[in-house]
Amino acid sequence: MTNQFPINDQRGQPRVNVEFPATISVGSQISVKGQLKDLSLNSAFVRIKNNIYLNINDEVGITIQLPSNDDTVIEVQGSARISRMVPGEGFAVYFTKMDDDSLKLIKKLLQKSATGI
Repeated sequence: MTNQFPINDQRGQPRVNVEFPATISVGSQISVKGQLKDLSLNSAFVRIKNNIYLNINDEVGITIQLPSNDDTVIEVQGSARISRMVPGEGFAVYFTKMDDDSLKLIKKLLQKSATGI
């Protein structure tokens, strides 16, 4: 099942500072690697080094690489919209679609961060 996130709820969840690799895709031809700066259940901030021409409300694909206990990489995938651009630093996105497994992984990560485990 795919979860659809309410568009208006961009800042209603606590944020956690993170440093996870992320890939942003625009259509099927453009893919840009970046790094997450922070993450919440509904949104994230993506740092990018190279210029990419996006506008607020552009729909993008997002893949986040989360660490695991056995040194494998777990990928969280979904769709997001650009909510804010910060020239020279990156952009904020809010998630619009995410499968149940990806959502559970983000929830688990946020709970671990909140409890300090």
